[in-house]
Amino acid sequence: MEEINVTQAARQLSNLLNRVAYQGASFELTRGGRRIARLVPAAPAKHVQVSELNALFARLPALGDDAEQFERDIADAETALVEDRDPWQ
Repeated sequence: MEEINVTQAARQLSNLLNRVAYQGASFELTRGGRRIARLVPAAPAKHVQVSELNALFARLPALGDDAEQFERDIADAETALVEDRDPWQ
């Protein structure tokens, strides 16, 4: 991991970000000789395969009795909604 002073990093930020994004480079930022931060590539987003969805949903906590109350609350909210009217008609 390359070490770089924060002043230099500020002056070269665009270049550093390009190196991180396209080359996977990492930098330790220093101020007064002390390491204060790291500039590293973001972790890739975890992709979920369709075949994994059932297992994923099975690991979620069950709502139990709250599920029925939640369903009633949504139904009540839907009946309370007022349809938008066009003010120009």
